[in-house]
Amino acid sequence: MYAVVLSLALLVFVAVTVAYARSGCASVFHPLTLYLVFHGFLFVFRPIVARIEDFRLVYQVYAFTPSEADKTRAILVATLGLVSFAIFCLRAGGAPMRFTVDRLARAEKRALIAPFVAAAAICFPIGFYSLIKLWNAAGSDMAYADMVRDKATHILINTQNNGYLTEAQLMLAPCGAILAWLLRFRLLAVLPLATFVVLRAGTGGRGPFVAAAAMFGLLWLYERRQKWPSPRIILGLVVVILAFNAVGADRGRAIREWAGADRGSARQYDVPEDVRPLEGMDFANLEYLEYVVTMIPERTRSYSWFTDELQLFTEPVPRALWPGKPAGPPIQLFNLFDYGNPIGMTISLPGAGWAGAGWAGVVLWCGLWGQVLGWIYRRYAQGPQTTFQTIAYMVLLASMIVGYRDGGLVTVARQNLFFMAPVLLWLVMARWWGIPSAALLRRGLAAGAAPPAPDAALPPAVARRRATLAKP
Repeated sequence: MYAVVLSLALLVFVAVTVAYARSGCASVFHPLTLYLVFHGFLFVFRPIVARIEDFRLVYQVYAFTPSEADKTRAILVATLGLVSFAIFCLRAGGAPMRFTVDRLARAEKRALIAPFVAAAAICFPIGFYSLIKLWNAAGSDMAYADMVRDKATHILINTQNNGYLTEAQLMLAPCGAILAWLLRFRLLAVLPLATFVVLRAGTGGRGPFVAAAAMFGLLWLYERRQKWPSPRIILGLVVVILAFNAVGADRGRAIREWAGADRGSARQYDVPEDVRPLEGMDFANLEYLEYVVTMIPERTRSYSWFTDELQLFTEPVPRALWPGKPAGPPIQLFNLFDYGNPIGMTISLPGAGWAGAGWAGVVLWCGLWGQVLGWIYRRYAQGPQTTFQTIAYMVLLASMIVGYRDGGLVTVARQNLFFMAPVLLWLVMARWWGIPSAALLRRGLAAGAAPPAPDAALPPAVARRRATLAKP
């Protein structure tokens, strides 16, 4: 039965991919493209490999053995999630990608370099300080000295450090990508982003440097008006995947040793020698989903009814201001650690939907994500595509690499709080500079008016400041 369901999942995946390709809106900038890559690899290709090779590592770590019915249900849940996401995403985002880059857009981007330098002068030092602290901690035996693990939820909690400062290094990813984009991807302009990628990989974290590489690739393609990656970009993607595996094997220890910065006394993260390719936990979303459908609701006696998403409101509050802040969601109807050892589990969008409300929850959760992301895509693809809209959309799309895998709002919101911070600060600086947007200039030209003089498009407050400064 399980083999039949795997074949059915493959046929559904192919059918959805063909329908998407024939829709006329397929491109690397569409959120469905990334979801198809995510689903195809983790829930179509890898399950076939896992069955042939009989992967058992995660089952041993998690202390559970799914029945064939549970394994079958997991594949059906993932497939239902794909269909739900695709239908709603195409329904809301069924528009072709178009590029509106013209001389006005190029002029706007050049004018925004100075405000970006001002914003980067604030973000880079904070982010670099945060990254160096993370690097130094990862290279010692004190990596988690300031963290305690909650016994009930197994969540690491800050006891001394400030979480905002710890995560501030994420700002370096968009800052590096923006700098490379503004300076037309010259070698020197790419060095800050490359530095972040190497240092962040050396700390053992993989998601941020993968997102940074995705931001860079998306902006590269947009600058060249390419809807699909060139062979060079595909080669870069292969390199990123290989780097992801290498960092996952030892949590960046090899990079730290190469830099002479590793002072740890033991290799805490070495992968056992008998672990086969793709068997490790980095790509084990199938096993994670099997754990979820095995335990919920038969063992837990309840669904979560999406109460996990309430953490979105408690997460921003620093623990220093709320000593009794709950570890994880403020309301938990069950704890999956009561039934096994699901350490490091990322349940994906279909898994989050199943945990929330079963089959109906999969349709609701995956469909909702597809609807919202499709709507955002349409607004961007058919909109004026200003410099700020472009960078904000590319950053959001890159963050969904982790969003699809984790399945919850909290992860996406946490990352984008720092990914979007430099963009928002840049926007504030641009408004202070009084730089008119390309969209404003286009509207004026469409109305038959002459291009406005620089001061004519200034916000009133900026015009008053300039007038005051011009007085003798």
